[in-house]
Amino acid sequence: MSAPVIRAARQEDLPSIRDVLLRTWHATYDETLGAGKVAEITSRWHSPEALQRQLEDVRLQPDRRIFLMAEKDGRVIATASAHLGADDRIEISRIYILPECQRGGLGRRLLHKLLAAFPGARRARLEVEPRNAVALAFYRRHGFLPVSAGHSCGGDDEGAVAHLVLEAPLPLWSLRPARDEDAQDLFGLLALCFAEYPGCFVDPHDDLPDLVRPGHWLERTRPGPEGRAIPLGGAFLVLEDLRGRVCASVAYDLPEPGIAELHRLYVRPDCRRQGIAERLVLHVEARARADDARRIILWSDTRFTAAHQLYVRLGYEAADQTRDLGDISRSREYHFIKML
Repeated sequence: MSAPVIRAARQEDLPSIRDVLLRTWHATYDETLGAGKVAEITSRWHSPEALQRQLEDVRLQPDRRIFLMAEKDGRVIATASAHLGADDRIEISRIYILPECQRGGLGRRLLHKLLAAFPGARRARLEVEPRNAVALAFYRRHGFLPVSAGHSCGGDDEGAVAHLVLEAPLPLWSLRPARDEDAQDLFGLLALCFAEYPGCFVDPHDDLPDLVRPGHWLERTRPGPEGRAIPLGGAFLVLEDLRGRVCASVAYDLPEPGIAELHRLYVRPDCRRQGIAERLVLHVEARARADDARRIILWSDTRFTAAHQLYVRLGYEAADQTRDLGDISRSREYHFIKML
């Protein structure tokens, strides 16, 4: 079987695109919105007349609008569209893929095709129904974070569908949970970062046990009442570059109720000066808030002065407390705290 082909939508594609939209909307929203409401909304949003207008808009403004479809073995299986809005911000209207064709990387390809159409843009924006967990997870992996909420998705007051507004700076990243097979890349990442500081060494045997099996981050626990083990939660995330190499990492957990702790923030030297570290910190903070954390803390080696400047700029305050790790690098760490 051939791989999906992505191309501009044409007049003859509209009936098949409409079928993709109807099927995908019912599969995605019937359980949360109800089949009747989904039918009502799709009859307006995805009517033949509405799709015809969208195709005509692209013809009239080819430098500001894009309307794509994907086909596989002669069958239309997905559609996506976007336009250039105010302040040269890309407004993503939709990315929908037939349920049986999802989870194969097509969503990522469509997203990047949309963004590539507007190379001068510096931000992207979209709306997501709050209970669409699959879409939220997909966009979060690419750096989108909630900035507001409303009750008229797509500007449709009649439909009255709740939505979250997500935004991301461009270029996008590919952020995903760390896997055990990332261990070698992660040790290489730390080695590059530690090499900038005399006396800092990477010791995989004693000092960095979580890097040996990074995919098992969620198995970590803390002691609880009556000897019970309480999961620390959080996430260990890695950022891939366009070649699939791990170029940055960040992690967090929840050592106490209401408190998140940031760990493992590293960016490969050749990938710096792009705002990656700041975006990773803000991403963790957003996830920590979603986990009901009211405060975030971190410990940072006294030698990592560039990192300290970043933390202070992002609102972290240095506490008087320090600690000695007794590790091979003879690390001494400062304590930073920020209220969320």
